[in-house]
Amino acid sequence: MAPKSNCFISIIMLLSCFSFSYAQTKEKHSYNNLYGVSFQFYPAGIIATLNAEHFISDNTSLVYRLGGNFANRKDFSNENDHETGSGFGGSLGFKKHFPQKKGSLVAGFNLDVWNLWIDWENNIGLQNETSGTTYTLVAQPWFEAGYLFNLKNTSSKLGLTAGFGREINAITNGKDVAQDWIASLSIQYQFSL
Repeated sequence: MAPKSNCFISIIMLLSCFSFSYAQTKEKHSYNNLYGVSFQFYPAGIIATLNAEHFISDNTSLVYRLGGNFANRKDFSNENDHETGSGFGGSLGFKKHFPQKKGSLVAGFNLDVWNLWIDWENNIGLQNETSGTTYTLVAQPWFEAGYLFNLKNTSSKLGLTAGFGREINAITNGKDVAQDWIASLSIQYQFSL
């Protein structure tokens, strides 16, 4: 299957999940929505996303993210000497909020899907140096937990969460590239309209 077809299929899957879950919750509940941005830092890169969070009860929400994944795996890969790349995708998540005086503790589960184009190099500087580009569709299930602070005199929140999960190369077109366990820290800003 061609990389462009894979991109199209993954976007359709994400949009279908969003539409279905939003329609289900819209019929039953009328809680506030939150919107925002997040920057998720992991040892081999950064993920930047636009977020929408739809509450299905007072302390339970569905989380939708769309954004970019920018990887610089340096020499972390067991497959190649050096890997860098980027791509786009999104996620669907489930989050619980535990209100505190100045904010809330949060814990949740997310499933990300990323279309990544990874440039790889081997035997760098030698006569038999090789390089190329691999497309991979990455499924990334992960858990997160952290704290969101209420910003004074606004309906905004600022928070920090830690995440742990797994990168799985579900589809690969080209030479194998890294997939592994992943830990991350996220800075999140949220607001309601």
